[in-house]
Amino acid sequence: MKRLPHTPSWLPMSLHIAHGLVAGGVGYMLGFAAVIYMHAEPGSIRSTIAVVAAFALTVFELAFFIYLILRRKRMRRLWAEASVMIKAEEWEAAKITLKELLKYPEYRLAPAPVLFALGSCAEGNGDQREAMVLYRRCGDLPAALRAIGILQLQRGLNDSAAEALRKLVARRPDDTFSVVLLAVALFRGGNQGAARKVLERALGRRPRSEMLRVNLARVEKGDEPVFELGPAE
Repeated sequence: MKRLPHTPSWLPMSLHIAHGLVAGGVGYMLGFAAVIYMHAEPGSIRSTIAVVAAFALTVFELAFFIYLILRRKRMRRLWAEASVMIKAEEWEAAKITLKELLKYPEYRLAPAPVLFALGSCAEGNGDQREAMVLYRRCGDLPAALRAIGILQLQRGLNDSAAEALRKLVARRPDDTFSVVLLAVALFRGGNQGAARKVLERALGRRPRSEMLRVNLARVEKGDEPVFELGPAE
């Protein structure tokens, strides 16, 4: 099962900052009401209204804070349930759970993690066309780029696979598996020279990688790269 990506960290951080500003405003209102009620105009209608308004804002703030906590817990629970369902290959049930996540603003603004998980469900159901559409909607999400590359390789679309995998390697140049996957796509597309150069660049970054070294030797001999390194011949 593919690993489910998490929601981007900047979204909840922005919400926390906004909530902090609201909480600061409520604190200011409480202080303002206390000054009026106790010092400036004690017992007046104006001071009473200020105290009631500040108290109402405080109650609202506490209720909103509790709502945010419960809301965050529900999102985490939905992710956990979807992960369990995908591991159990309960694709349809997982899709229903994942679509619940798309109702939250965090995932409406940045839906790539949920779309990737939905693509995994479609792929599990054998619907590669729907899976490809969902993966492409993820943009440059690394997990989706890798999934696109693998699907295109399975369909024999080596050039399309290489295009997606080049983007992936550009984002994650130290990912040995992705580098070898790109080399496979280039090799199968008849571009052995490009496959060799990709492996040479990666080996320059990770000179101790046995997988890169063995696959570079294979390409130089005219053999396709592999992922399982067996005993030396």
